[in-house]
Amino acid sequence: MNKKQKNRKIVAQSKRNRLINRRYTSTIKTLSKLFSLKIKTLKLNNVGGEELSTLKLEILSLVKNLYSIIDKAVKKGVIHKNTAARKKSKIGLISKQIQY
Repeated sequence: MNKKQKNRKIVAQSKRNRLINRRYTSTIKTLSKLFSLKIKTLKLNNVGGEELSTLKLEILSLVKNLYSIIDKAVKKGVIHKNTAARKKSKIGLISKQIQY
């Protein structure tokens, strides 16, 4: 393999890895924004009955998905483990304030 081919391969790998990394980071950002939006709607609108329970279940599933994506991003090396721990801690503190 000559130098030109090797450089092309490196460029292709870099593009592929950049797309994978962007997918993880954008998913984390999107889910975080959705989580904060759900928390705000829960705090602002004192809904009762079924709406409250469904909103809480949505928040619980969102927290699980967010934790999962953050852990996968750390495993792939997209974000640092301390950054992940900080994000998960913040999410956990906010979600614990809600009484399930």
